[in-house]
Amino acid sequence: MTCRGGFGDLDLPERPSEALTYILWQERVRGGFAAFPIAIDRADDYKLYDVDGKGHIDMISQFAVMNFGYSNRKIIDATVTQIKKSPLINTGFINPLYGEFAERITRKFGFDSIATMSSGSEALDSAIKVARKWAYIKKGVSMNEAWVLTTDCCYHGVALATMSLSNNIADNFGQHLPNVGPYAPTSGKLLEYGDLDVLTEAFRVDGQRIAAFIVEPIQGLAGTRIPPPHYLKSVQDLCREHNVLFICDEVQTGYGRTGTDLAFQAEPGVKPDLLTLGKAVTGGYYPMSVIMGRKEVMDVLEKYEVAGTFSGGPVPCAAALATLDVLEEGNFPQRAQRLGEVLAETIDRLAPPHILEHRGWGRGLFQTLVLDETVAGVTGRRVAALSAHRGVLVGNSANKLRFSPPLTISEADLVKGITIVVQALRDVSQLGDFPGSDFLN
Repeated sequence: MTCRGGFGDLDLPERPSEALTYILWQERVRGGFAAFPIAIDRADDYKLYDVDGKGHIDMISQFAVMNFGYSNRKIIDATVTQIKKSPLINTGFINPLYGEFAERITRKFGFDSIATMSSGSEALDSAIKVARKWAYIKKGVSMNEAWVLTTDCCYHGVALATMSLSNNIADNFGQHLPNVGPYAPTSGKLLEYGDLDVLTEAFRVDGQRIAAFIVEPIQGLAGTRIPPPHYLKSVQDLCREHNVLFICDEVQTGYGRTGTDLAFQAEPGVKPDLLTLGKAVTGGYYPMSVIMGRKEVMDVLEKYEVAGTFSGGPVPCAAALATLDVLEEGNFPQRAQRLGEVLAETIDRLAPPHILEHRGWGRGLFQTLVLDETVAGVTGRRVAALSAHRGVLVGNSANKLRFSPPLTISEADLVKGITIVVQALRDVSQLGDFPGSDFLN
């Protein structure tokens, strides 16, 4: 692989296997994310090893998926055992594990029923469907007049319906789903995350045709944006006043990540009408997402209206049941909170350059550094790529570095990982181009 510019202590081996992997990826793969030139071969707990055997400390856990590490024996054994027993029973038949999982997760979180899908995008798409149907048959909104509102900078997936929820609209896909997104129906004002005034005015004017308000208790892709104190409870009260469904998207923040089982639980008195889960719900060992809610909302669904060939299958249900065991037995929310304090204090002590803001203090292992990119050569992408070459994997979007390591990470390697990232921040402005830095923000 040809490299240009200074590299300091970068270790970039020339191996045919790595080169071939890179070529095949560039030539044959489309979509997905902007991959770093690190070809991962295997994983162990919170470390990933490339095809050349080099270990990397995982500080992103596949975007807050592998909360319990890559080698949790309880989840692995449950998943493998079920694959051997029966890999698939879809909802055309009764899978006993589906009923067991539904009973257990609703009892744990205090809801009445669930529906499952494979991805977070599907869960949010299903939540939109449920909310609109509820508005038409329960609230009495005129057909095709129901609105589903969100906030600015939200991220709920990249399906066509879920892209429509954001103000960061992708171009050249034609008309997106109408009457959804972060703009007030009548005034057209942007509903900013954490701003109650504009939302209150939108509900006052258009409450009779608003079906639902969807919010991330902590925004993920936007860079660990935490709302003001009491925001979620105030939004919930506003929804109750105007008979609007209050929906929390916990696809990224659920299962101990932010110091509580679910992020909304950090604010007393909050209980959404619908909840979406994904990513860590099976520990990352098999795709599954969930919508869960109150009886009077979920019961609007008829058969065939939310379904999928692999939804509620025995393998994801086996993994999900084992993951609930792990969550409940391992004190992971408390561990995330303690290690989150270590992460924040380490960043503060090392005083990295080019930092405008450090977000996520006090909310577990879900933190973000916002970068000042006015210095030549300093971008989130370049810092993340340089860190990857030095053995630490972090997330980045726009001018942000995101930290959401597996909750199993050792304190020593957490400190080591952030120390390497801070050194990358110090070095990156002195380097030219290098593998992975070519994708701009």
